[in-house]
Amino acid sequence: MPEIPGELRSVLETVSEGNTVHIKCRYRGRDGRECGVLFFSLKDAIRHLITHDDKYRRFLQLIERA
Repeated sequence: MPEIPGELRSVLETVSEGNTVHIKCRYRGRDGRECGVLFFSLKDAIRHLITHDDKYRRFLQLIERA
């Protein structure tokens, strides 16, 4: 599992569910509720973040170059 970039650690975190490691979306919407969706890859998690706020698009471009 690739390391979550420092700027995204407030909205993404690595969690263990059973014997599997996931990335959890911690984005909070205007209603104050945490999203909580789990992902297997950082790329998928960042694509999901873009649905919350387009400002995260630049991180997807960094991941695709790597």
